[in-house]
Amino acid sequence: MRYAAPPPTRRLRPAGGRIGVPRALCYDELRRYFDGALAGHGFAVVHAPRSGPETLAAGLARSVDEVCFPLKVLFGHVAALAADGVDTVLVPRLVSLAKGRNLCPKFHVLPDLIESAFPELHVLAPYVDLHHSKRRDLAAHLADAMRPVLVELGAFGPRSKALLADAWAAEAAIEDAPTVAGDAVRIAAIGHLYAERDPFLGVGVRRQLERLGAAVLGSPERLPEAAGALEEGMYYEPNVRAARAIELRLAEGADGIVLLTYFACGPDSYAADALLGRLKAQGVRVPLLRLVLDEQTSSEGLVTRLATFVDIAALGRRDRG
Repeated sequence: MRYAAPPPTRRLRPAGGRIGVPRALCYDELRRYFDGALAGHGFAVVHAPRSGPETLAAGLARSVDEVCFPLKVLFGHVAALAADGVDTVLVPRLVSLAKGRNLCPKFHVLPDLIESAFPELHVLAPYVDLHHSKRRDLAAHLADAMRPVLVELGAFGPRSKALLADAWAAEAAIEDAPTVAGDAVRIAAIGHLYAERDPFLGVGVRRQLERLGAAVLGSPERLPEAAGALEEGMYYEPNVRAARAIELRLAEGADGIVLLTYFACGPDSYAADALLGRLKAQGVRVPLLRLVLDEQTSSEGLVTRLATFVDIAALGRRDRG
């Protein structure tokens, strides 16, 4: 389904120049770009507090039960921003970040969902659909997407092109942390970026693995550009990212793969089994573990499974060595 980017209907200067940014879902994909674009034009960017039980409780009060855990938490982030007095929030309409790939439909309609649940807020929704854009690269397309938003805010001007270029330079300059060295068992915990990087949405999996003495590797900031065999036929961006991250970490010598997925996530429901099945068919010799997460998952309940998995990975490493 394609969505037309609606033309700006009014110009708005948020009270105090504050624009809220939920620290959820797309936050980890393009956080530096949107923060830089808004701050460069003189707005104060207000981030929601990090996710926690109170965030989920606030989100549950505004959402329906059928949506996925991360989406419920997003509603909680917006509720926290509204409680802080923010009257304008940035919720991009993300359709595609790459040619030939798409994002989950929930990203397509996020601004509409937030507007419905929070009628008191003004929602800024840059329309990002690189697949259907005439642009070939994401930087140029993002600049196109931000232009109507800046016009709506009354902030678009002669310096906007340079400011948006600076915002992209900050995004593109993100580097990965150095690879962990030493004798620790190397476990790649791969999934949606918000599962990997938000401790609450990741249900403490990374923390538990580190407590067990493992060196935890997530998805790198920059993934290989060439498609691998593991992603064949996959259409959704998070699944393609996961496939490339797994292939990269295996090539680097990971001793085990933990695949982080979500209950009620449509793309995960088919891609997770496909990824694990293809890895087994390829004869991958490291242990594989799929975890299905939701708001009912207890981090304490994962301890035994993760401890056993780390022990098996350590034994396999010793046998391969």
